[in-house]
Amino acid sequence: MSSIEKARQRLDSLEDCSSFEKMIETTALLTELLEPYRIQPTVVGGLAVEIYTRSDYTTVDIDVIISDRKTAGNILEQLGFLVNGKHWYHPRLLISIEIPNDILEDADLERVIKMNIGEGKNIYVIGIEDIILDRMRACVHWKSTSDCEWGRRMFLLHFDHLDLKYMQETATTDGTLSLLENWLNTFT
Repeated sequence: MSSIEKARQRLDSLEDCSSFEKMIETTALLTELLEPYRIQPTVVGGLAVEIYTRSDYTTVDIDVIISDRKTAGNILEQLGFLVNGKHWYHPRLLISIEIPNDILEDADLERVIKMNIGEGKNIYVIGIEDIILDRMRACVHWKSTSDCEWGRRMFLLHFDHLDLKYMQETATTDGTLSLLENWLNTFT
């Protein structure tokens, strides 16, 4: 049995799982299938927020940065996903994957974490500081109150483990330092 056939069977077994489980397992499966090509899909966006908030936040799709959209798209189509531009949709599992970019922008590749989800399966997730900074940018520049709220929640939840120097340096250049300083003042 080919790796694609095995992967399709693994996807079929997810049908009764929660949306979060489907998204995490699908991402792990895609990560495994792209590994021989030396492609590392990195979770960004809402699913990263859901991971870092321990599912307090919920999302409806998987946003991953993948350096080779053609190879990833070919694999996704073999797995039964239907393509529409930058989006792939699995009609039976009701999950959607978006590849918004082929490079991780406004984030430090060294901060991407490899997360073991059990049974030898892994996913890569944007670093906590970078997803908070992403939400801060949306809060400040797009006036997104939802992103303000979720950025602050992650900031508070992970405060003891954050690299504040990195965040301050980045916030200085991206116009979000005032917001970060406001959040920091809640601890003094």
